[in-house]
Amino acid sequence: MTPVTCFDGSFVAQTLDNDLLVFKGIRYATAERFEPPVAYRHADAPYQAYEYGSSPLQTPGMLEQLLGMTDDDFNEDCLFLNIYAPASKSDKPRPVLFWIYGGGFVNGSSSIAWYDGSNLAQRTDAIVVSINYRLGVFGFLGATNLGLLDQICALRWVNRNIEAFGGDPENVTIFGESAGGASVVALMAAREAQPFFAKAWAMSPSIGQYSTIERAKQQTMDLLKYAGASNEKELLSLSSSALLAAQQKVIQTSTEPFSAFAPTQDGAILPLDLLDAAAKNPKPFVIGTNKDESRLWLMFDPNENQLDESGAMNALIKRTDQASDVWSLYTSCRPTHNPSQIVAAYDSDANFRKHAWHLLKKREENAHLSWSYWFTWPNPTFDGLLGSCHALDIPFFFANEGIAGAEVIIGSGETQKMLSSVAAKMLAQFAYHGRQDWPLYNTSDRPTYVLDEVCRLVQQPDDQLYNYWV
Repeated sequence: MTPVTCFDGSFVAQTLDNDLLVFKGIRYATAERFEPPVAYRHADAPYQAYEYGSSPLQTPGMLEQLLGMTDDDFNEDCLFLNIYAPASKSDKPRPVLFWIYGGGFVNGSSSIAWYDGSNLAQRTDAIVVSINYRLGVFGFLGATNLGLLDQICALRWVNRNIEAFGGDPENVTIFGESAGGASVVALMAAREAQPFFAKAWAMSPSIGQYSTIERAKQQTMDLLKYAGASNEKELLSLSSSALLAAQQKVIQTSTEPFSAFAPTQDGAILPLDLLDAAAKNPKPFVIGTNKDESRLWLMFDPNENQLDESGAMNALIKRTDQASDVWSLYTSCRPTHNPSQIVAAYDSDANFRKHAWHLLKKREENAHLSWSYWFTWPNPTFDGLLGSCHALDIPFFFANEGIAGAEVIIGSGETQKMLSSVAAKMLAQFAYHGRQDWPLYNTSDRPTYVLDEVCRLVQQPDDQLYNYWV
């Protein structure tokens, strides 16, 4: 391994070959507990960027454990970023792909293997940046939105420094999945973030997670109760493990566990109507969802993964007062699904697809450029139980279908290679040109690019379901 530097010599990394420079663990900010990030000023000596920085404090979830995350290197001091850059100089600055991980705003790290940007940087000839941001109580206590401020601070760092790595600060595409996708949409609405990115790409954004001021106040009260504290100042003296324990109790006892810790529409950092503001943002925008998002959770839930028709009806009754109509609609539109899969199909649309549809509709009303895609490839592993579940598309968009361990979750073969090639080309097309090769979204035809065994453009997919939700 040979030491290498960025073009101005201010950051040092190591690389295995001459094709790619990988800079890990660059500190972009510091932050005291429950305080906004403070941009980090680098010393004159070259910054040694050899290893990933600490991951945000969290209790690893199911997906994080599947992806190999351990709790060996969690720390409140976690505001680091990584840069993957082609080693060769280009006649023009390269576009920048700025990645924001998901994990429900309580899990995630830029060091997860699926997020390694090496292959994506090589495949797209772009600069890939991945960041850490604070999670859970440390990033989203009440209406503080500290985790979102971390993301904006990282974007500002990229704006100021990415030229040294061959990147174009005027051509930054933010992209993210799940909570990362919801972060992308939130950043589109955040006034402070606008100077620092040009385009946005949201993968399976968990738009339903956004919190209100009232919800944030209740979260703070619940956290204080479970932490045994009488006010927020007392939280400063508690150990991080005590805060994580209180956070878990808030989530476990909440009637809305997925929005217990999430960006809050506070009227300051984020507008009170976040989606309206995002819809009015004229920057080019791509949004996509997976067909079977919710199978990731439901198929591992022993209470719901082997339902008969009666059990599925009872599950739907807990979710909607239109359970009978939903059962008829989804059994008609998904005739090969078993009862558990019908419930998962409803959850997938309720939690992800309907929000994407509504945002696309709002953006068309504002005459802003948007494109829609749908990932429907059925995963063959686990006897096909997961289908095209949540997060399944990530290794393809990162061109990481062949990395060690990926085959356990996504299998291997020519289809996987094809999907990876197509997904990376989609990102490259958007990063370089700010558009896609398929038509702009409109509510009349709803042109949607489908990623499956055969990738293709589809008009008006699932009309019956669209009419139900929109």
